[in-house]
Amino acid sequence: MNNLDIRSPVFITYLFLSLLVGVPVFLLSGKSFVIPLLIALVGSFLLILIMIRLAPGAVLRSFGSIPANEKQFPRLHNALEGICVNHGLDKPDVYVIDNPRGNAAAVADKRSQAVVLTTGAIDSLNLIEIEGLLAQLIAKCTDKKLPKKTVEAFFLRFPFTRIFTGNKKYKNDVGLEDAKGAELTRYPPGVQRSLIALRDLGTEIEDAPRSTSHLWLMNPKELNAEDTHPSIEERVSAMEEL
Repeated sequence: MNNLDIRSPVFITYLFLSLLVGVPVFLLSGKSFVIPLLIALVGSFLLILIMIRLAPGAVLRSFGSIPANEKQFPRLHNALEGICVNHGLDKPDVYVIDNPRGNAAAVADKRSQAVVLTTGAIDSLNLIEIEGLLAQLIAKCTDKKLPKKTVEAFFLRFPFTRIFTGNKKYKNDVGLEDAKGAELTRYPPGVQRSLIALRDLGTEIEDAPRSTSHLWLMNPKELNAEDTHPSIEERVSAMEEL
């Protein structure tokens, strides 16, 4: 639970669990509050650690994604490997969602990263657009905050956490990731074209929990899309200056 602020959904959940455990223990013990408090704090802390460990896998499964076989998606793997090799980066795991819409996401824990793309994006984008899209995903993977963002996406699914916090705070990171993706490809128009192509396909992913919106290149819920992502016009315009 390092580097947590009081608005973190992880911290909010920890406080909630501590109360949930501590109050019954206190009422049953009928003694001083010290022992119930210690039981609640330690027990909740251990439970939170377990949830943090399981969070990345749970988020990935919530997308309905499956591993992308290299034989089935050779162009995808070749393009991704080429970008990673050129920049000395580890290749992330690759997953796909069987969906005609155009969107993609990145998730991570402290040891590994994974990228997720819809089959609509893979089948519809040309090579330059796919490279731009993958560069943006790799840019998300190189963000040191991605493991934290992934964990928060899991904890934001609990209704009580959304009362105190949300995933809007990462909106400003989107422009930085676009710029980093353009830098990786050395061809900003490719990233611009990938964004436009995704928009034209439609970005809504029905199975994606709203709490994961900040992990996606485009808001997967479309409603109030600009709460978590700048508009496509704004993002494309910003890359004109690169």
